[in-house]
Amino acid sequence: MSSYSDTPLDRLWKEYGAGFRDFDDLTLARWLAQTLSQLSGKTWRLSHPLVGAYRLAAQLAHEQQIWLKRLATPPADFHEAPCCRAPIVPLLTRDVIEAGLICQSCNDTCVAFDDLPTEVQPALREWATKYAPLHAVAHWDDNQRKEADDYQRALDDSADEVESLLAFAGKTLAPQLLQHFPTILWEDQDECLEVRPEDIEL
Repeated sequence: MSSYSDTPLDRLWKEYGAGFRDFDDLTLARWLAQTLSQLSGKTWRLSHPLVGAYRLAAQLAHEQQIWLKRLATPPADFHEAPCCRAPIVPLLTRDVIEAGLICQSCNDTCVAFDDLPTEVQPALREWATKYAPLHAVAHWDDNQRKEADDYQRALDDSADEVESLLAFAGKTLAPQLLQHFPTILWEDQDECLEVRPEDIEL
């Protein structure tokens, strides 16, 4: 089953990923294993080009069950994700309480929130709880918008606060998670609030 939906952006990413379809299984497995070595031991923005390339290749590898064929050995610190048995590459998003950390191979939950180390749960819960109402402003219905004195101002203020929260995720939360996982990706944009990766300064 494809990981792509049918939005224009998803169709574009599908086009980007077409180059990996020219790889044979062994070449793809080796590329993934080598790239994991580069990702290891660091936190990464989701928007980083290397991460984007890895995600495209990993999703194709999931479709073709590359990791189950044991064609290449990933770095030893990347244990199997329980969701799909690919090497674990977790993504921290604003939905961490509900969705946990997200697998970059199958887009499912690879670590549920309750299964995260207990010492990091309070900070993640506090962060996500602050984030949720700010993100929700972008999805207010007509009545909520009318009740606001200045909806555009509320939207802009929420975007400013979200920029700070995303920067906090990159500077503080992701490094804490890195103590427990071989690498951590963190979401560095909020399309609904028009917060772009270049707006997040670390």
